[in-house]
Amino acid sequence: MKHILSPGWVIELPSDHPTAQFAAHELRQAIQRMGGPPLPLVGQAHDHRISLRHGAAGDGFVRFADEHGLVLVGEGPTGLLYAVYHLLESWGWLWVGPGVINERVPCPDQIALPEVTFAGQPAFTRRGLVIGHDIFLAQAEAWIEWAARARLNTIFIHTIGDQGMPLGACRLRSWQQQRNRLWPLIRERGLRLEIGGHHLTDAIPRKRFRRQPELFRFNGRRRVSDGNPCPTNPTTQALVREWVRSFFLAEPDAAVYHLWPVDRLSGGWCLCPQCAQLSPADQSLLLVNVMADELAAINPTARISFLAYHDSMARPQQIVPAANVEALIAPRMRSYAAGIGTSTHPINGPLAEQIAAIRELFPAGVSVFEYYLDGILFKSALPPLGNTIAADLRTYRDWGVTGVHALLTGDRPWLAPGPNPHTFAALAWNLHQEPSALRHQYAAIRSPANPTRLDQVYTALEEAWQQVLDITPAEVQRQHPGRRRDPISQPPRDVLDGYDIPSPYCEQRLSILHTALDSIATGEALLTPNSATPESSALAADLAEWTHSRLLLRFLAARQEVAVLQARRAPPARQQQALAAAREAHADLLDWASRYVPPAARSGHRLFRTILKLHLDHLESQIAPPWRQAQMRWRRLRELTIIFAQLWRGWLLR
Repeated sequence: MKHILSPGWVIELPSDHPTAQFAAHELRQAIQRMGGPPLPLVGQAHDHRISLRHGAAGDGFVRFADEHGLVLVGEGPTGLLYAVYHLLESWGWLWVGPGVINERVPCPDQIALPEVTFAGQPAFTRRGLVIGHDIFLAQAEAWIEWAARARLNTIFIHTIGDQGMPLGACRLRSWQQQRNRLWPLIRERGLRLEIGGHHLTDAIPRKRFRRQPELFRFNGRRRVSDGNPCPTNPTTQALVREWVRSFFLAEPDAAVYHLWPVDRLSGGWCLCPQCAQLSPADQSLLLVNVMADELAAINPTARISFLAYHDSMARPQQIVPAANVEALIAPRMRSYAAGIGTSTHPINGPLAEQIAAIRELFPAGVSVFEYYLDGILFKSALPPLGNTIAADLRTYRDWGVTGVHALLTGDRPWLAPGPNPHTFAALAWNLHQEPSALRHQYAAIRSPANPTRLDQVYTALEEAWQQVLDITPAEVQRQHPGRRRDPISQPPRDVLDGYDIPSPYCEQRLSILHTALDSIATGEALLTPNSATPESSALAADLAEWTHSRLLLRFLAARQEVAVLQARRAPPARQQQALAAAREAHADLLDWASRYVPPAARSGHRLFRTILKLHLDHLESQIAPPWRQAQMRWRRLRELTIIFAQLWRGWLLR
């Protein structure tokens, strides 16, 4: 039975649930934007209708035709909304990122209702977008709108308190200032809210250290205030309980709370006689259980997470999680060139074994906090990761993971979203899709006149980055937070900063980077638009992002060449020549930023670029005379002081 929409049709919705009402309005508005008639919304219809119905709860849905038209039934109101979006997709709608520039609106001669019955169920119960920086919080309306249309069902506001620096998180104060504007958007779409971040130190402010040093961790020699509190101290537990109660009451709408320890690779826990027998994971879970007990009294339906991350990426051995504690696994120290379940990979294989041990201990559920949209991890770039995302999510599903979240953060807003958001959201709903097809969908929206060309560009870019991201254990071991006072001798390092690894890995890394540069070069002619092409302005953002990746990979190769020359003990003059080339590559990155990074984000972006300068200073210090080392140290400390002053001023004034 074939039905064509005409002015005599109506949208039938007997429910007054806000999300169901929103679904009906979304459908009505979309039909009008397609050129269709403005269909009235009625509570009951007898003929020529699109009927919207829903049960109590759930994201699944079914769609079928009958003699009166079309029926959409959601397991719950949110499932009904997803049924509407799937219907729109069947007509040709597509959303590959936030904003109208990233959507396709079909304009058919007539709107035919689908005749084939269809049922949809998500691959994961929870599918979340983590808004992890004030930059993206300012764009939150568009991201929330896109998330719902992409059938993500969770918005996770990743926050940090006033004691910390919001370099990879939203300030809690920023969220609180915008909550009255954003929460209604989240609620009407039936999305879950999760909130929190590295907040544990907010419970025991450092100003208490002088009066109550026993509340703070013992580092083996003395009490210090630079990490997590002493978890076995009864006063610590009482203060944590008091603080967390106020947090829960101030944020009553969250389904899951995340109140994590300090963000440190290792060494942030207590070694006092009472704590020394507890691993970092046990110490963390001990305090999570204290908070969970308070949460159970205030909000019995909510949960709190235990963060498996860095030195707590291990199964707790002595502490058992409370009934309302779930695990959140954050596998940041991994290779993104291969799927997390690749057992033969020297990094991902052992990490998968750790995750398997953690999963067994948390019957309340296990979610994953992934970094596919993390501009900090990838040094302000966003490598296409379609194949890795697909491999990861299939593994997570096989492992019984209930939720997957992607962290959206960075030191600048994206000029173009790239394929990753669309790929992650689509696969989190339906794992049977091919990442190559999803990448092509992205290209079709961004470059409708020639999607194949843009698809080839992103294919080449993904291949180039995949080689670079295949890091080794030797490179992981070089990572450290750079907490010494001398930033020249030990600058901060992250996943892509193992430049001075031992031979032969050092030379292999340089060869990999040169091969990657050759791969990315194949996309330049394809992406650079002809001046006569009408879509040249639409491609400008993708071109700028691609250029940034090329400049970044060029810098990484130049930095690696200096390290290789040092390992070979090349003449100082040759090393200086390579250093000059690396500093020139760094200057090109800064020039790109001056054109594309908005003023409000420049201080944060400059901070991360200054860290790359510190790496070059570290390399130069191996051959520089003492006076030159002192000069570099003074210049960088002065530069960092200015940057931090600008950042604090900006944070205080916002």
